[in-house]
Formats: sequence, C-alpha cells, structure tokens
Amino acid sequence: MRTTCTRARAALLAVASAAALVACSHEWPEYRHNLFRSGDQMNASPLSDPSAVPSLAVRWTWHVPGNAQPFYASPIVYQHRVYIGNGNGRFYALDASTGALLWQYPGAMSPALTSAFTCNPSSNGIASSAAIAKVNGRDAVIFGAPDRSLGAGLGSGRLFALDAATGAVLWRSPEIAVVSGTAPSDRHEQIGYSSPLVVDGKVYIGIADHCDNPIQRGRVVAVDVGTGAIVSGFSFAATPAHGGGVWSSVASDLNDIYFTTGNTANGNASEPSPNHGLSMLRLDRTTGNIVWKFQPVPYALDADPDWAAGATVMTTSCGTLIASVQKDGWAYAVDAGAGTPGSPSVRWQFPAMGYPFTPGDGTTHGDTDYKRPGAAWGDVLIITTGGESLARAGGVSDGYGRLHALNACAPPSGRVRWILDVPTATTGPGGGYSLGSPSVTGGIVYVGTGGGHVVAIADPSVAPPAGVRCSNVQYTTAPCHAAGYQLVPIPAVLANVAVDGPMWNEPALADGKVYVATRAGSVSMLSP
Repeated sequence: MRTTCTRARAALLAVASAAALVACSHEWPEYRHNLFRSGDQMNASPLSDPSAVPSLAVRWTWHVPGNAQPFYASPIVYQHRVYIGNGNGRFYALDASTGALLWQYPGAMSPALTSAFTCNPSSNGIASSAAIAKVNGRDAVIFGAPDRSLGAGLGSGRLFALDAATGAVLWRSPEIAVVSGTAPSDRHEQIGYSSPLVVDGKVYIGIADHCDNPIQRGRVVAVDVGTGAIVSGFSFAATPAHGGGVWSSVASDLNDIYFTTGNTANGNASEPSPNHGLSMLRLDRTTGNIVWKFQPVPYALDADPDWAAGATVMTTSCGTLIASVQKDGWAYAVDAGAGTPGSPSVRWQFPAMGYPFTPGDGTTHGDTDYKRPGAAWGDVLIITTGGESLARAGGVSDGYGRLHALNACAPPSGRVRWILDVPTATTGPGGGYSLGSPSVTGGIVYVGTGGGHVVAIADPSVAPPAGVRCSNVQYTTAPCHAAGYQLVPIPAVLANVAVDGPMWNEPALADGKVYVATRAGSVSMLSP
C-alpha cells in the first residue's frame, strides 16, 4: 500500500512531475485536494496516526455573519488560510489557526453573488469549491458563482480570480453560464457545484442548470488562467440542445480531462444526437474532442440517474483507473487508456451485475442519491454506493449511510475490502443526504454526516477491525458463504465528533487538521 507522499510521488512521476507535486501538497489547495480529485492527503500527520486520532476535537468554530446560509461548497486550505463561499453569495478567507475572518468578497456594502433561481441547493449563492492557482505570478483563489451584473441581470455564472492574500479582484471571466430569463424556453444555466480545475494554463469548469424545466445543454468551458478570457480552441457540449449537464468537477491526470454528465430524457421528445449524457468521458484537454465515452445506462432507461459524483483518477498497481458511482448506485472503474478507438475498457462494475443495461432487464435507473465522489487511497476506493443490495427489489436506498471500501485491482470475489454503516449518518429532509464525500490520509477515512458529526474510520490495515459482516449486507454472517459472498471487516471508528450542523461536502485535511463547513453556516477546525 502506498501510504506516504514520497512513494506516491515516485509513482506519479510516470504521469507528470507537476501532478506529483500537486497530489503531495500538505495543504488542501482545491476540491478533493488535487487535480486527480482523489480526496487523498498523502502526507503523514497526527490525522494518519491511529493512536492520536481518538483525541480529535473541535478547536474553533466560525459562523457566517449576518445572513448566514448553508455551506454547499467545501473548504480549501492554503498558506494557513481557509477559503470558502457560502450560500449567501459571499466568499470568505479565514485564519486557519484561529478562525478569524481576514476578508470577504464582495464587501458587506456590495451586492452578493446570487441568482434569480433558487430551485435547488446548487442555486443558492456560491456552491462551487475554490482552487488555488498562480495568476501572473500571484497566489490567487478561483471559484465559480452567479453574478447579477451580467447579461439579463438574473445571475449568469462566471469565474472569479481573487488575490489570495487580500481578496482584490484579479480578473472576472465573461458570462459562461447564461441565464436569459425565467420561462422554460429561456436559458437557465449555472456553474453550481462544479469546482475549477487548473491545469496547463487553463481553468476548466462544468456547466449544468438550475431547474429541469427543461434541462439545459451540459458543457465544459475553459478560460485562460492569466486573464479569465474564454479559450476559443476548446469546446465540449453534451447534446445539441438539452441534457448532459456537468454537475461535477472536472479531473485530470495531466494527459487529458475526465468528468461525468447528467440525464437527457427530461426535455427531449426523442434521444438527441449526439447524446453524451449519463456518461463518463475523457476529453483531449486542448481541443475538447472526445477520446472515449462510457455510457452504461441507455436513453431508453433514463429515469434521471444523473452522473453527478464526477470522476476520480486512481493511480493503482493495475494501471490508471477512472472511478465513480452513478446516481442509481452502480459504481465503475474504467481504464484511463483509450482501449479500442473511441471506447474505453471497463475494468469492473460494482455490484458485478446488470451492465450493459437493456430495457426489460429488471434494473431501475432513477433519481436516487448516490452523488458523492469517492476517495482513492492506493488501490482502494472508499465510496458511498448501492452495493450488493442493489440486486434485490427495494434495495437501492440501503447504501445512503454506508461506506464501501473497494479493492480496485482485485477480482470480483475480492472487490469488497470493508463495509461500515457510518454512525449519525441520518437522512436529511428531501432525500438521502446522509453522508458527505470521504477524505483519506494514511488509511484513516474522514467523513461528515447528515447528523452533524465528523467520523474518523480506520482501514483494517491501520487498526484492528470491530468485527466482520457479509459483503452483501442482506445476509447475516452464517449464510454468507453459501450465498456466494465473502465475510469482510467492519472497520473501527476512531473518533465521532459533533460539529455545528449537518454536512453535504468534504472534510479538508491540511497540516494535521480537519476543516469542515456545515449547513448551519459554520466552519470548524478539528485536530487531535
């Protein structure tokens, strides 16, 4: 198991030296920590020490002043500062040691960055997690947000680059997510949850929509990191008119870029052509041309299983894999290489049944709540997925509060490494938002819960497990083997700490500390 940054850097040098440096930051400079979107903090710290983690506790909590709204974005941490945007449309910089407010943008007397549409959480203020980049030699923080000073004045989306030290504007991009009106026939695009990816002098961002009335055309846009100007040579659209929204954040291995797309059935009388919806895609990072596309759910079965989790690049002992879970609960790993021209090589599906899906096969692919990206730790993918219970009727929602650790390079019989029903993973109003996205360091997993806790979980290679269970949770241990499944560990919970509210986002693991943001409008720092 590659558990140190030194060993990981050696492996990553085969991809690109710059990627190794980004992946090995002891800070948390972008969403999911790095351009792989792995959620892996590779540097050892007290957070990766199983003897230290049980003393984890909240050291400070900061509350949004005035009109506080939930945090949908995740915090990033750079140079002893925490950066995050709130649902109230304001972006904040905090002292990472004390939680003191250093600056905010826009200022208190300026209009907030909000939209005329507020039909789902992604519509509220700033939902895009930020990224650190160099802009003409200066440290900058880049994020996406609506801005009513653009276009029709309804909150079209653009990217902002601010001086990381002062909050001064370095550039604002042109309008890239257009809101032209409030009628169904008008454009109502948004950046929403998509977070900027900075690579090769460009900033990539996904475009989706506010409301499915109808769905908008999904796109990926690239702007110049030095100026914010749209890069004219790069272009990608998922469909000609409606569908394929890019709700997730773009990932990269520094060769190309990877992401996932939403549904196309809502808003189209027949299947659009081309149809790049409900897909995992690899694009040429210079042109936006498709290298390969993986589309497991056909248009005929599209009941809105948006592929909202995004792509995770895994550098494993069996090659570079692109892993994700679709909203219907099935998880996949795809070889990053092109495979046959235009088509990827699918390494595995979990559970290992169903694909390729066809009408009448008994599977359902609807609007369920598997929307969180996984954390990649060497050959292990830690993710919220439907699991083997998808194989039975009514089992689709069973996994909302459960983490699976999957062995990415194992045969199907050894796919499940461990399973945990995470404590305090309560279902929130309106859906299965029981868990946020997991983060990992040295085999210890940190996850926020719908019950307002940060839970630290030890891989069994790091600390003794708490017991065993069947890899198919509908079976007890006694009949497990006879049913064709395996007994797997229940990992130990090392810490379970209450914070100020429920979480939908990810813990940021930086310099031996955990930073979380809650739906109560608070940011907390925890440390052992």
